[in-house]
Amino acid sequence: MKKITFRDSIRWNKESFMLFKKTPNQSLMLSLTYLFIFMLLPSMPMIQIFSIASILIWPVFLVFAVNFYKTHDKNKEENFLVVYEKIKPRLATLLSLGLICLIYAGMVTMVLNSEMQGFIQLSEKNNELVTLINNFVPMIGKLVLLLLPLLMATWFSPMLIVYNHYSLFKSIKSSIAGCLMYIFPLGLSWLIFSTIAILFMLSCGLLIGSLASFFPTIGPSLMGAIIFFALLVITSVMFAFQYISYRDIFKSAKSY
Repeated sequence: MKKITFRDSIRWNKESFMLFKKTPNQSLMLSLTYLFIFMLLPSMPMIQIFSIASILIWPVFLVFAVNFYKTHDKNKEENFLVVYEKIKPRLATLLSLGLICLIYAGMVTMVLNSEMQGFIQLSEKNNELVTLINNFVPMIGKLVLLLLPLLMATWFSPMLIVYNHYSLFKSIKSSIAGCLMYIFPLGLSWLIFSTIAILFMLSCGLLIGSLASFFPTIGPSLMGAIIFFALLVITSVMFAFQYISYRDIFKSAKSY
């Protein structure tokens, strides 16, 4: 690992956006694929079993996404089969990591199930925004706190498994250690990233609000399209940020 400063936190965000700008069309397709596999398919009534499979394969997809930005950062080109050949020897370990994610997510769901059900019932009976917010915010706060260990355990571990050839538990331990050692620059980067994302979404909302006053019939459709586009951009930049933070914190990433 190398020393990371607060100045690096700002640089991470700049480089993440620059990587996105380097390949905007491919980056948006990557985000679209991610949202389709991990959000749209699991929500379909007839194939909800895919929600389990999607969690299992999530670490594999993450390596593909990070590798995409790695190749463009180094001005190289690698097709799907070349990347798969890198992943193939470590596939079982990645799927084991996905199984741990599945078990942990299941435990979190069990812990918060009663609160989630209570909130759903409250939202059906009560239309007062203040009441809903007062119940929603604590539940989301608990969810974030419960998922934070999983986020730290998986932020670097898929890449450590494939590129650094770490064992499953060594990769998880190293990922958590990396997050804790650089918690302040990572936290600042997340704060900057989240602030920019929120401002971007608000700007989109203001733009659509202005257009809707002139074109009321297309306002709602345009709002949905722009919000979806913003989500694609945010997802792409997040993957780029994940690659850059891994590259800089784990110096050996520069040699793979």
